[in-house]
Amino acid sequence: MTDHTQSIPSPRPPTGARPAVVLLAVLVVVLLGASVLTVVLFVGAREEHGLEVQELDRTSVSLSEAEDRLAATDTANDEVGNRISRLETQNAELRKCAVPTKDMIIAARDEDDAALRPAFTRATDNC
Repeated sequence: MTDHTQSIPSPRPPTGARPAVVLLAVLVVVLLGASVLTVVLFVGAREEHGLEVQELDRTSVSLSEAEDRLAATDTANDEVGNRISRLETQNAELRKCAVPTKDMIIAARDEDDAALRPAFTRATDNC
């Protein structure tokens, strides 16, 4: 009987296989690093997004409060404008009486009977 184990040659890797394995290992490491970087950037972006959403909510609330204050100010301005109009109307009515009365007082002080009668008539008509 012959020994068959000695006649089988041991398999040798092809000569170009070692550089290919090294290149593949480098590519795997680079891809793994890129994946980790992508995950880190994604998580960071999500956290920033959450902070930006909170800031947007705060800004929206602040804007809503400012709009409410503006509406209240507009209402107050309208009320002041209406009051000014009423006071101007009242002032005009009071002047109708005050001016002839003043003229009447001046005419009486100066003892001007010609000016006193028309001033008295206007004062009694308007007061």
